[in-house]
Amino acid sequence: AARSRAELAAARAADAAEAAGSAYAAERRAAEALGAEERLAELLGLPGGDRQAASPEPGSESGPAESGPGGSGPAGALDAEGLDRNAETLRELLEESVAAAERQLFDLRTAAADDSRILGALGDGGLLPPGPDVLATVEYLGEHGIPALPGWRYLAQSVDPADHAAVLAARPELVDGVVITDPGSHARAREVLSGAALLPRSAVAVGTAAALLAPVPAPGGEDGGALGGSGVFLVPPNPAMHDEHAADDERRRLRERAAARDEEIRSLAARLSADRSLAARIASWRTGCPPGRLAELAA
Repeated sequence: AARSRAELAAARAADAAEAAGSAYAAERRAAEALGAEERLAELLGLPGGDRQAASPEPGSESGPAESGPGGSGPAGALDAEGLDRNAETLRELLEESVAAAERQLFDLRTAAADDSRILGALGDGGLLPPGPDVLATVEYLGEHGIPALPGWRYLAQSVDPADHAAVLAARPELVDGVVITDPGSHARAREVLSGAALLPRSAVAVGTAAALLAPVPAPGGEDGGALGGSGVFLVPPNPAMHDEHAADDERRRLRERAAARDEEIRSLAARLSADRSLAARIASWRTGCPPGRLAELAA
């Protein structure tokens, strides 16, 4: 009976040892699969601080990767013991990386939305049309035989681009209004529009080309200059209203920047997803294999 009990105990011990051996092998395989991820060696190889790659066990052929030139590229993989020692550090590094990537993605997507808005405002090409109230006024004058152009179109067609900024600053209301191209039609235009009942929803200034291009009084003059005395300033206008070449240059620059940013967003989003997945895998492995568990199974 005593012999039977001893044999039973030995069999149970053998079963327990076999189970421990199987568990140890399974944990090692899982750890080595994780340790083979190049991202982990890359994180541990980051310069600065006390977060350096772990040293391999004496006599071990595997261990944390040595960084490439400048510590920027992993050259190896972590073994099971290396992962076991550095699991908490790696999780912390991955969490920091995820948080930083999320902030960067937010900034990039915000900038992309801003550029998209600007591209939309610039249009697809050519000059943008003036506002509907201005167009209605020009059409009405044309029906009555009075030649007129939207101020933006007159600026684009008849004013030297080098003078656009000065004219805009001096006569912004007329640039955004209607220019009568025949000075002799000014009085008749006023009479016609007075009885037109166009009822525009914005203030539409109407004047002659001479009024638009009249010299700006010098600062200190009777009206204090175009802008100086009143404190009025002009919001930088859309170049697609009056300068087709400047608008094309701006579109090209924005599209090139958007393409480069889109590539950065794709790369960053892929790395963010991979880091999240890797952090979850390490957390799952650590749940099943808490600190000291590998050594306990090996013993």
